[in-house]
Amino acid sequence: MHETITPWLGHEFVALSAEGDPHGSVRSEMAGLLARMDDRLRTHGLSLEDTVRTRLWARDMDAWVEAVEERARVLSGAARSVSSSHIRPSRFASPARLSLDLLAMRPNDSGSRKHVVEYEPRTIVARSLVREGVLFISGNTVVLPTFEEQLPVVVGRIGDTLAMAGSSWQRVVRASFFLHVSRQMADLRASFRQQVPHEVAGCEYTWVDTRQGKLIEIEVTAEV
Repeated sequence: MHETITPWLGHEFVALSAEGDPHGSVRSEMAGLLARMDDRLRTHGLSLEDTVRTRLWARDMDAWVEAVEERARVLSGAARSVSSSHIRPSRFASPARLSLDLLAMRPNDSGSRKHVVEYEPRTIVARSLVREGVLFISGNTVVLPTFEEQLPVVVGRIGDTLAMAGSSWQRVVRASFFLHVSRQMADLRASFRQQVPHEVAGCEYTWVDTRQGKLIEIEVTAEV
């Protein structure tokens, strides 16, 4: 398991990343990953309840479907957090079907709670989460015929979620872009600048493979 501890935005964050054990069902692989991460977080005085974001990586669509459901089952209640999920078989260094990136945040006030906002109607994915002035937004994507149609909708939805939390694109501290391998990063950057003309801090870009015709997914972290 890869582990990083980072001071950021006035808090301490613990980032964990690991591949699953492919012996058994996909659901047991996902549950096992989260159990291992909970054990590791507890060595820092944290737990899955301090999770603020997860990124799921699946080898194929069949694994993706079961893993997304199991992640939502385990990370429920006080452990509910924002999320994204992607298919990228070339990411794996082992026979695992799943890999997970998990970000946990140490609160400065031990009594503070996460404020999770759900979509209406509720979906398997939470819309956003705020804890101690930091806003985390789940990966946003949409099924439309072309990239040129998808990007403005995704940017607009994120803008709406930012505004609901009392934030804005100007207060974004990290934007993570997951672009389909058929597209060019230069085109994404140019198109995004047309949608959000001012500078957005902390942009990062990753290629992903096909999933339900989705060509772009964007995650955002901001201050409120």
